[in-house]
Order: sequence, then C-alpha cells, then structure tokens
Amino acid sequence: MNTQKLIINDDLITRHTEKLKYWFDLLNKVMPDYFFNTFTPQQIQMILPALFNIQRQTGIQQINTGSRIILIYLLSEECNLVTTSRMMCNHNVTGAQIHESREQIIIDGAPRTLVIETYETGDIPVRITPIYTEREVLQAYRKRYKQAGDGIKDLYNRLSWNSVRDLPLERLVERLHRALRVQGRDCIEVDVEKAESKEIRLTMAMANCPQKGFYHWIIECLARRGFHVNRAYLRDFSWQEDDNDFQRMPVAMHTLYLKADSPAQVLKSKRLRETLEEIRILNWIPMDDLLHYELVEQHGWLLPQANLIRAAGEFVHTQLSFIDRNAYNNHDVFRFMALYEPLLKKLFEMFETKFHPGPAKPETRGKKARRIAGQITKRIDGMNTGMQEKDNLVKTIFRALLNFFNHIYKTNFYVENKTALSFRLDPAFMSFFEGIATEYTAAFPEQRPFGVFYFYRENGIGFQVRFSEIARGGWRTVIPRTTGHELERMDSYAFAKDEIFREVYVLAHTQHMKNKDIYEGGSKMICLLQQADGFAYRHLYESQRSICRAFLDLINYDAKGKLKQDKVIDYLDYQEIIEIGPDENMYDVMINWMCNYSKETGYILGRGLISGSPETGINHKEYGVTSLGVHQYLLKTLRELEIDPAKDPFSVKISGGPFGDVAGNELKLLLEKSKGKYLYPNLKVVAITDGPAACWDPEGLDRDELERMIAKENLDKFAADKLKGEGAFIIYSEPKMDKGIEKYLMRHVRNGKLDEKYISRDEFMQMFQDNLMCHYADIFIPCGGRPSTINVSNWEKYFPYDKAASRAIIEGANSFITPDARDLLQDRGVWIVKDASANKCGVITSSYEILSGLILGEDELKKRKKELVKEIMEILKDRAWKEADWLFFHFRKTGKRMTELTEQLSVEINAKTSEISDYLGKHPELIRSDIILKHLPKLFSKLDVKLLERIPAQYRVAIVATELACRIVYNRTDNLGDEIASVL
Repeated sequence: MNTQKLIINDDLITRHTEKLKYWFDLLNKVMPDYFFNTFTPQQIQMILPALFNIQRQTGIQQINTGSRIILIYLLSEECNLVTTSRMMCNHNVTGAQIHESREQIIIDGAPRTLVIETYETGDIPVRITPIYTEREVLQAYRKRYKQAGDGIKDLYNRLSWNSVRDLPLERLVERLHRALRVQGRDCIEVDVEKAESKEIRLTMAMANCPQKGFYHWIIECLARRGFHVNRAYLRDFSWQEDDNDFQRMPVAMHTLYLKADSPAQVLKSKRLRETLEEIRILNWIPMDDLLHYELVEQHGWLLPQANLIRAAGEFVHTQLSFIDRNAYNNHDVFRFMALYEPLLKKLFEMFETKFHPGPAKPETRGKKARRIAGQITKRIDGMNTGMQEKDNLVKTIFRALLNFFNHIYKTNFYVENKTALSFRLDPAFMSFFEGIATEYTAAFPEQRPFGVFYFYRENGIGFQVRFSEIARGGWRTVIPRTTGHELERMDSYAFAKDEIFREVYVLAHTQHMKNKDIYEGGSKMICLLQQADGFAYRHLYESQRSICRAFLDLINYDAKGKLKQDKVIDYLDYQEIIEIGPDENMYDVMINWMCNYSKETGYILGRGLISGSPETGINHKEYGVTSLGVHQYLLKTLRELEIDPAKDPFSVKISGGPFGDVAGNELKLLLEKSKGKYLYPNLKVVAITDGPAACWDPEGLDRDELERMIAKENLDKFAADKLKGEGAFIIYSEPKMDKGIEKYLMRHVRNGKLDEKYISRDEFMQMFQDNLMCHYADIFIPCGGRPSTINVSNWEKYFPYDKAASRAIIEGANSFITPDARDLLQDRGVWIVKDASANKCGVITSSYEILSGLILGEDELKKRKKELVKEIMEILKDRAWKEADWLFFHFRKTGKRMTELTEQLSVEINAKTSEISDYLGKHPELIRSDIILKHLPKLFSKLDVKLLERIPAQYRVAIVATELACRIVYNRTDNLGDEIASVL
C-alpha cells in the first residue's frame, strides 16, 4: 500500500505565524490592560487561533478546556453579555472574567467590539500556595484601615487563592475588608465608585452565592436598567470549613465595570439608586416567572415592586385554595393578575401610601389609602369581558388582593438588607373569604386567631398564627419530597402550599388548647421550603435565618414601645412579645444562632426568642420532656383498660423512629430497666413507621436492637436479621431505580427464614400506610408523621376485619388524626387521648425555660440548670396526672368522647384565664409575687423576690391569671371574686 505524505508548505507556516503575531499585537493594543493579568499564556495560545477567521463567525465561539469555558464573539444585538450569561445558567459558575475591547477593531471595513469571556465551572482549588504572606496582608490591612484586623488571620486561611491570583495586594486587602463584613450575613452588599474616566465600578459581596443562574440575573438587571458592562470579574473569594459556622460562610466577590460617559452624574442618578436596590435582593426573589415577564420586562416595574405583588398573589392563593383549589390554582391566579397590570399598579400605589417611610401621620395615610381603595373597588366591579364565569374569578382574585393590602398592620418591605418579606396581618382578613364560601369556614377550627404573620421569599412561604397576645409554639420547616420524578416533586410542593395555612392554623389552635397550664397561649409557625436540587442544609439555614430576621423586624421594640426598625410604619401601635420553640427541621445550630441574634438585636426576651438552646435551654430530645407526659397518659390509659404494665402483657405500635424526639424517648421509657430488669417485661413493640422505613413483627421488635438505636439511628438501620415472627418485615423508603422504574427493598421472614425482594412503589406505599392502620396493638402512639395522616377518607381502614387496630390511641404527635376522623374512631369504641392533653409537657418545659432565663439571667441559669430541670420534671408529671385523672373521671361519669373532654377543659381554663386577665386590670393588687412563685419551680422561692421584677409586666399579669384559672376550674362557684378568693 502506498503511503501518502503530507507536505507542509513553508508559506502556510509563515502565514499562520503572521496571523498569530497580528492578533497578539492587536490584543495588546485593544484589550484592557487587566486582560493579560487574568489570562495565562496558555489560555491566550488557545484564544488566538479562534480569532483568525472571526469576521466569518456569526455567532459565539466556545472553547472548552476541562472545567473552563471560553467564549469569543463580536458584540451585536444577538451576541452580547445577556446572551452569554443566559448560556451559562445551567453551569455551576465559580468564577468568571469578561473583557470587552477598549478600542474597536475593523472587520470587513466596519468597526466592531471584540468580547472574550472565560468561566470556571468546577470547584476552584483553594489550598494552593498563598500569593502573599500572612504578615504582608496584615501589615497592608492595618496600614489601609488603621485597625488590628480581627478576623483577617482566620479569613486569610480560607481564601480561594486561585481565584485572587491576579489581585495586587492593595486590591486584595480591600476585598478582605468587604468579606469580613458579609461572611456572617445573608444579604448582598453593593458599592459603586468612579473608576476610569468613562467607567464606574460596581462591587458586590455576598455569602453563599447561588452558582446557577445568579450571574445572569445580575447582567439582566443591569442591561434592563440601561447599563453596559465593559468588563467583569466574578470570584469565589473564600470557602467554609464547617457548614454550621454561620459567621464564616463562603464569600463571593463580583466586580463589574459599567460604561458611563459622565460618571459623576450616573453616581447621583435615580436610575443607579434603583438599580442598586434591585441588585441587593437578587439572591432571594424569582426572576423567571410570569409576573417578572409581564410587570418588570414589559411594563418597567422595579424588582421590589413586582416581588411585593408576587408575595400578595401567593398569599391570596393560600386562602382561595380552601374555596376551590382547581379554579384558584397558583398558575391561574398569577395569570389573571398579570392581565390587569394597571390595577396591580394601583394596588401598589395604595400600599406605598400606607407604608412608605416618611413623616405623614397614620390618619393622613389611612385617609389617602381608603380613597385609592375605593377607586380600586370601582375598577374591579366594572370588569366585564363578556365571559361571566371568568370575570367572577378575576374579580374574586383582585378583591382578595385588596383585602390583603387592607389588613396589613406592618411590614418590613422598606427595611434595607432584608432577605425575606414579612407582614403582620389583622386576622379579620378571613371574613372576606368566609363570605365567599362555607367551604372556607369549614376548613378551620371555629375560634379565630389573635394575630397572623405572613412571610415570603423565593421557593418558600410561611405563617405564624397565635391565639392570644402572649403565645408560644414551635417553628417547623416543611420540606416536601426532594427525590423521585420531577413532576411528583412539583405536586408535593404544590399540595403542601395549598394546605399550609390550614396546617399552621390547626396546629396553633391545638397548641392553644394544650397551653392551658402556662401563661402563654398557643401559636405555631410553619414555613414551606422548596429545594429543587435536593435537600441542602445551607438552603434550609439560609431560609430560616432570613425569616427570623424578617420576623424580628416586626416584633423588636425599644424601651419606649416603638419598633427599632424605623422603616416600618406600625398601625398596630402596641408592643408584641412572641416566643417560639423548635420543631421539625429546626436544629441546634440554628437555635443557637437565633438565640444569639435576638440577644444582639436587643429583643426584650434576650435569647428567649426561641427555647431549646443547647447552651442554656432544656433540650426536649435530650431530656425527653414531651415523651414524659405522653408516657404518663399511656400508664393511666393502661390502668383504665385494667392492664398492669408491670406484669401483664400488652402491645404498642408507634409512628416516628428511634432517632426522633418524641418516638425515641417514648421507646426509651418503654424499654427502661431497673436493676437490670425491664420495667415492662411483657411489652411488645409490634410496629414502627418512620420516614426512612416501616417494620412489623408480631412477636415484638427486638428490644436490644431498638435500645441500641435510640437517639442514634433511624429505623432503616434496624438489623433485619433480628426479625422473628412469621411474616415480619421491614421496608425501606429509599428507592432503587431499575430501567427508570422505582423499586423498594423489602426484607421479611418467610417460612422461618429471612428473605428479601423488591416491590413496586404502589406495593410499598400500601404496606407503608397500612403498617399502623391494620396491624393490631393494644395502644397506638403517634409520635411523628404529617398532620391529618388519619382522616375522614381512610379512617375505616383502622378496622380491618371489622375490629379496631388498637383499643386506645395516645396522640404524641399534633393533629395526626383529623377532628372528624377522631369522632368516627371514638364512636366505634377506640379511646383517644387528644394531643392537647397527651403531649403538652414539651411546651410547659419551654415556658419554664424562657421564664427562668428572664429571671435568673444566662450565667445563673447555667449554674442552676440541673436543679431546675429536676423540679420541672416533677411539675410535668404532676400536670399530666392531674389532667389524666380529670379526663378519665369525667369520661366514666359522662360518657363523652375523651377528645371532647380535652377540648372542654382547655376552653374552660382559657376562658377563665381571659376573664381573670380583665379582672386584674381593675384589681392590680392581685398581681402578687406569692402567686407567681406558686406557678414557678420551687427553687425560685429560695431567691430574692426582687428578681421577679425582671419579668415583663404583661407576663406577670398572664402568669397570675393562668395560675388562678387552673385552680378555679376545680373549685367553681358563680362569682368570679369568690372564686379568686377561694384559691388565694
């Protein structure tokens, strides 16, 4: 075979060399000086050949080298920074450099601008050799800022040196100074200054910078506002060693140079000021939905204005979903809103009239706002497209929007550096929806709240509902399913959003019923978080920090009773003191941060905004306080069923796993030993359903294995070879994908041997749901799980073969069973101890924790914590047994449902508390220290009584009222004065 040789023509090499030299010289001439600081010689070698025939290129050339992408193009309407930034939206951009030629080049006789961009899309190596020594950096910092540089050494060791390799020392020091300010914050810091003669420099610094799409939103925002970016440098500036260290979060630093013919005028312009306001909120608002397109892009709205309307629309949807969730689905609500942009603008005008900071008095603001509201109402009434059904829907949506704006007492909308919106609402907003349909009224308990807060940020909304002026209750973050098919994940979030207001309302009301023993009424705070790319603690913590700050914006008052945030116009005009507690997805690191933040900002309760601090609080999981109360009701119920747990056989099934708070500690109590022997030797725990797994064993789950797992592992770590009874099984919630189909592992005992197989999703869900509904145990203790798990549509499954699946249910979890299902179950003979009775000891503990911290102070509380906890545990047992005795006495006497009796007791005590509170207003002499001390653990009687003066006045009234009300309920007469006198 002949071999053909390729002969390289010397002329070809010469021409190629000449082109390389021509373009290299041209780059040196036209590109900014800093271009050659950011591109290595190797990168320039790759760029030069791409320029040879650039006049023939109509698009954007792309060069991929590992984790680096280089884009080269001639600037045009089609090829520009907005286009390329959109191209990079699906990449994890960790760094970028954008350079536009400072001089135009002639291409085919026409002047053109050359643009060269490079993007880092992989993890930047951070542990390379520093460019400057620590000593050099410290000396330069102290010289520049006349400060010792506290924190510089620490930050120096966390610098992404590879991303700052081009920075001279003075620039690095300036960015270090910015990073120190923002590494413990969630907001974006933005500065602008004059750069070269025709440029201004915009510098952004932020922690936890989003990597997908965020860079595009910056460019889109600037372009929409008429700013042209000549060059830009995006850097992941520092990294984080510990995800739980909120004071040392990873910082990104972005510097953009904007073209400005007259920099001095631009720096003073309203356009720039508004642009900076938009940039500061880019990390927590959507910019890819219908409202953004219609309001911002089509009609020139500012991002904060459009986001307010978006928040209002989300609120309206959460309410209208209880009227008709199909007609008022989220998509159609926003679509109808977008059709009437002028009316939305009028709504914003009304809002701005009420809440824009300024000297105008509330009366004047209110008068103007009412006039605008009248104009809005007239426009809504006049809507007529000829399609009556559609018009009715649209009118309802806009009337609901007007109703929302009419019932806002205060909002943090105008507060700077926020990362979430918060609104304090008048609960009277519910009257509007009640007037539309009876379905709305029927969706909630009859009692209406005392106060409602609403929160909004991208991928999340939330509510705090309380039923008295002073109230407490947990904060749970609900995170719908983050695995499986994308469409199912979307459905999970949409369904949770439809239900969120009912969930928070019902749980707050339940809390109010159980809080009868303490001076705080009931509340609940629930925030819904969507995590599109799977669960990440960083997103959870960021959302919780943001909402906590937004909450405190509206409840943090100074000594004169005025809000500390001077940008908040307050129509409520009285001080609100609110406590919260930890709940689902609230972890110790976040509790600590909230305690410290509330103390730093001067909140009246100091660290007492939230209970359960691992440093000073009484951790519910550690001490098992909620389970302690549940267990007392279990023992009382067993005895009423004529079962002696110390010697008789009995069986239990539980929802919630060994790692959970209530379930784990209840298992600990059930498996407790004395002198090496079980307290309940004939107990069988036959079934447990946890999030990660569900298991059943008719012979009883292995005690040693359960004991090993308590407070350490979830149920999916249960050793399957410990299963004993025939048919016993464990199924696991984590699916395995097989040719695109989800399959679930099942291990089970078959013919006396352990076997395993994979089952379909439908089979898995059937077994998972039936595990507690169909397998018999004497007592069922729901200790975890979603609200309304047993409801009117599935309650009959609790009677397989027409026999109840348990004799009694002790509700360790809130609202596990819906009210109507409770009634149906009880009418078929199942005893139910309601959550408001069974799990009240957790909130009682939190109440004493906050009160003790106020009286003793942080340091003294730490010293006396052991003694205090011991006394509180005795109080918990006493409170649980006292109510249990009352309930079963009246149950036997009246035959009423047990849940009705719980409700009756709570209503009586709460009503009496309210009545006494009013009475104390006329008889302040009854607000006595001896009554307060009777409410407190015994150790306070040994201390200086003057310490009680640290308790806020509102709290002292509430404590006395609650203490007297609880005594009176058991010594009732017809005269309140006589009743009070009889218990003093």
